[in-house]
Amino acid sequence: MNQPFVSPGTWQLHPLPLFDFQLNRLVMWNHGDPEQIKKNAGRITDFKSWAQVLKELSAQAESENQWACAAGYLRMAEFFMEPGTEETMQVYETARELFYEHFSSLFREQGGPIRMDWIPYEKGMLPCWHILPPSTPKGTFLFHGGNDSLLEEFTDMLLYLAGAGYEVLAFEGPGQGAALRRYGLTFTDQWEKPVKAVLDYYNADQVTIIGVSLGGELCLRAAAMEPRITRAVSWCVLPGIYDALMADKPPALRAKLEQLLEENRREEILELYRGLAEQEPLFRWSISHSNYAYGTSDVYEYLQKIRAFSIRPIADQIQQDVLLISARKDMLVDFSLYRDEIELLANTRSLTFYVPGAPLFGEAHCNIGNPQLIMDTILTWQDGRKHR
Repeated sequence: MNQPFVSPGTWQLHPLPLFDFQLNRLVMWNHGDPEQIKKNAGRITDFKSWAQVLKELSAQAESENQWACAAGYLRMAEFFMEPGTEETMQVYETARELFYEHFSSLFREQGGPIRMDWIPYEKGMLPCWHILPPSTPKGTFLFHGGNDSLLEEFTDMLLYLAGAGYEVLAFEGPGQGAALRRYGLTFTDQWEKPVKAVLDYYNADQVTIIGVSLGGELCLRAAAMEPRITRAVSWCVLPGIYDALMADKPPALRAKLEQLLEENRREEILELYRGLAEQEPLFRWSISHSNYAYGTSDVYEYLQKIRAFSIRPIADQIQQDVLLISARKDMLVDFSLYRDEIELLANTRSLTFYVPGAPLFGEAHCNIGNPQLIMDTILTWQDGRKHR
């Protein structure tokens, strides 16, 4: 981790788009070696081989003392494993151990800028990094991820923000990282609750919240409810999870689903999805992961729960400066949703919409190919508003 970021780029690593995107994430956010990944990507044919190949690459990197690679490979090996099993938990915990053992110099006990805190929340704890800048802070960023992100994969970005002069509070909330895996805390649509716990713990005020991926919706929900948030960065334009899931579905299917959900017709929804689950391993994995992270038992409960994860009911209460960051070729969130979101955010103090394209390697979900560009964009935007 000597260089703040890998050089911007989009790698062609796998013929299947989902694997290709996650392997790019491994390179750009998790210190994977693109040449090693290229050599081995052909062996990845399904979720089982995904985990096996990345565990092997982790072991090889560990034998070569490439600790950032080793931790990153293992972190991403867990991604497509069955959630909540003993094997999956072992992979997760080993990835954490590799990181915290070999990068202890980043933490305050060893003279580094980061302090790890565990913040009481409901019946568990939220892990939070408190990162101090080299001199008096210019302000405070409150940072969190989304549906499947882990605190450790944001290390480069968080240190970069602190290096630019800002105090950083970066946490894993319910449904994320150790809060989910160690304490069983599942996602809440009331994101202001974990945000309040973090702000109270540090007695923080006048913060800029940054939410990544699903966090783009969660952070705006928190901004509507929490007056200590003065600016919000939604790093993924997502009015709601249900919106994103339905965006590419035929109108007739959307209408049918909506009616079935409104009428609580559980068995018909389960039957509708049963065939899909039998045919599509990705769908089975997606529902399994979602049930684990959201505390639901089947696709019906999951669909009912995620309907509440939306800024629509509270959008008029968002009155801060807001920066929306989107991607034209986002395979996970339909780009066209930006129109709805901009219309919903009618009462913001200011609204900035930024869409970096392919020449800047910013076209994919969360602009995965150019994290430094996004950090610089956020810092420029923040610096331009803090004295207003």
